Amino acid sequence: LGGMLGDPEAFDCGGISEGPAPVPHAIQAANDDPHNLNLNAWERPVAYVMPGKLTTREFSQRWRQGVVVVVRNLLPALKQELWRPEWWISNVGKLPASVWDCSSGNAMGEAWPLRDFFRLFDGDDRHAHLFEDPPPEDNNMESMSDNEDGEPAIVSKWPQHESEVRMRILKLKDWPTTDDFAKVLPEQFEQLMSALPFPEYTHRDGCFNMAARLPSDHVPPDLGPKMYCAYASSEDAGGVGTTNLHCDAADAVNIMAHCGPLAEGAPAAAVWDIYPSESAGAIREFIGKPSKGGDAIHNQTTYLTFPDRQRLHKQHGVRGYRVYQNPGDAVFVPAGCAHQ
Repeated sequence: LGGMLGDPEAFDCGGISEGPAPVPHAIQAANDDPHNLNLNAWERPVAYVMPGKLTTREFSQRWRQGVVVVVRNLLPALKQELWRPEWWISNVGKLPASVWDCSSGNAMGEAWPLRDFFRLFDGDDRHAHLFEDPPPEDNNMESMSDNEDGEPAIVSKWPQHESEVRMRILKLKDWPTTDDFAKVLPEQFEQLMSALPFPEYTHRDGCFNMAARLPSDHVPPDLGPKMYCAYASSEDAGGVGTTNLHCDAADAVNIMAHCGPLAEGAPAAAVWDIYPSESAGAIREFIGKPSKGGDAIHNQTTYLTFPDRQRLHKQHGVRGYRVYQNPGDAVFVPAGCAHQ
């Protein structure tokens, strides 16, 4: 999102009624969500709601307070076959992608073909048949030519990449890096747009999306969408965060479209820690001044572990939102909120 206009009362956007909106029952009931039971002292309750249970006006009331909102059960709006690893392997698998090591924070050298990243994404090598060599008449340089957008296709380097996948916790971030998602993946783009709640805020031309109101001589922020994918990690010894603590200048919404099973077959989730914007100063003091300069949050070199979050609360009274995101959940992250 390019940034949200905080007060819809000042604008006409399809008949939003005037006057203060009461706290909706859907938000009050969210405190009964299983993830909000037995919270730790350093955690805040998250507003988990179902589609259609919040009006745009009710959402705006919570949003202007900086409350983290999660809208669930959006999978029916997405064609699941378009988001599974086998689709990416078969349809765009030869496109280049920067693969990152979550432990070191460094890119894995030269670009990988997207298919190599996704081959073991579902926990085993069930997609190996998609890597079989094509018939001899198709196995030529023409079949590996540039795609229609001019990006060169990349030859697979399996099993070299297999060892990297098995040894490290890898991720893709901001893919496609430079191209417009809507042009590279038009069908997925249309699905995401149709699935997004509160289109007045979340669509590119939404009347409460600040980017849609910038003068023509201003450069708008990159509205995305961008794709983020990561292999599973944990908070156990040796585990790392797949995205370090950072802060964005614009509001954002993140929908999980697919999630592979854990090794033991248990369901997995993306786990977020999101901190109110007013906590930024305390977080910077807690982390300390970076030895090589820059900013403790914007450098994106810190992941707050379980003991860290305990000490952050004990020393500074900081409480964050811990979000458990499952497939079909849309997580709204307010601008200025440090999150990981």
